[in-house]
Amino acid sequence: MRDDVLRANRRTAYSAFAWVMAFLVWHVVWYATGLGFPSASDQHGVERVVIQVFSLVVVLMVIVGALLPLALAQPWGRRVPRWVLLSAAWTGAVLLAARGVSGVGDDLVRVTGILPRGFTGLTTAQTLGTSQPSFWCLFASGATDVLFAVGGLVFALAAIAYRRVTPASPGRGATGR
Repeated sequence: MRDDVLRANRRTAYSAFAWVMAFLVWHVVWYATGLGFPSASDQHGVERVVIQVFSLVVVLMVIVGALLPLALAQPWGRRVPRWVLLSAAWTGAVLLAARGVSGVGDDLVRVTGILPRGFTGLTTAQTLGTSQPSFWCLFASGATDVLFAVGGLVFALAAIAYRRVTPASPGRGATGR
């Protein structure tokens, strides 16, 4: 295996890990500046259960998202089947990119007035909780969308680099190591 291919794999995997850490820090900043998160305590019945399940899924995704880049770069990650790591990396890339690109697009069509209710059909007041959002609220919302899109890119690059480092074994197909 060429050293440059191994270095590229480590670089992209650690970039994805750095993105996860930046993403977590951004959420701390978001919360510390008073911007809200969906809360189950504000809901009742089915809505409360949905938010609780959603929150649990998000926590699990963050845990997997933090461990996955390390597994792509570290020797202990070789114990995880190649197809599992690649599937998780590509799933993360697609989900993050879809969330980010759709959010940026929704913001752009709403801000430019092309679609005052955006792609979602929601007003600014419905998406941001106020019809007169502060500069910080608008910036934080847009930055979050861009952050998601960048996450999709770094996880895609990590998946591509990992695939180059761990080609499928000829006798074992795509599931081999």
